Amino acid sequence: MLACSVLHRLRNIAAGLVLLLGGCRSTAVTPRFAPAAYSFTPRPVTRLDTTLAAAPERSTAPPRPAKRGARPRAVYSLNERPLEKKGQAPQSNRSYPTTTTADTAKNSARAATPRELRKPLPKLVSAKTLVHYSLHFVFPVVLALVFFPAMWQTAYLIMLATMLIDLDHLLATPVFDPLRCSIGFHPLHSFYAIPVYVLLLLLPPPMNVIAVGVLFHLFTDTVDCLWSFRYCRECYLNSRIRGLVDWARKLLGLEVVR
Repeated sequence: MLACSVLHRLRNIAAGLVLLLGGCRSTAVTPRFAPAAYSFTPRPVTRLDTTLAAAPERSTAPPRPAKRGARPRAVYSLNERPLEKKGQAPQSNRSYPTTTTADTAKNSARAATPRELRKPLPKLVSAKTLVHYSLHFVFPVVLALVFFPAMWQTAYLIMLATMLIDLDHLLATPVFDPLRCSIGFHPLHSFYAIPVYVLLLLLPPPMNVIAVGVLFHLFTDTVDCLWSFRYCRECYLNSRIRGLVDWARKLLGLEVVR
């Protein structure tokens, strides 16, 4: 009986030692001592089995060399978008032509320039010049055929010679002024010379031919003056023929220019 109880106790002790040694690895009890002046806080012990399990797997392939000048491409998820700056328009894939400041200035300059300010094209022969020389050189042929049919060639040449009365322009300064009315200004074109030319009509040829040529010359210059008065008001106000024109306008019932 005594031997059986001893064996039973030894078996229990051996089983307890086995259980004790097996649990020491999983549950280690760290002894606690009273704090001393030279004591320090022990560092946490990392376990190898947990560290190896939590560490991510690293690839053994060598890294690719980065390209020079290439900008790393950002990768965003569906919910993450780069915030756009305020006032910046969203960029689209399509490219449209943009209008520069220079183009806008050119268009506005073209639209602002009226047609009246543009310089007119130079005219070789104006209507006034054409009428003036037609009356001086062409119309005397008609006068010679009507009034002097027997000697119309000679009468025509005499009428052309009456243009020499324009030599009195040499007494004026400037000699030729396109905006100046010669009627009443020059001596041979004055109002006092007109009665003399009328009296020459009563004389025989060639004096009456000269009178017709001179009077028609004065008529041609009067047409030039009236033509200039249409677009030059100062020419009308400064002319010597103004009184005669005002009298004719009153006679016709037209308004007199003041």
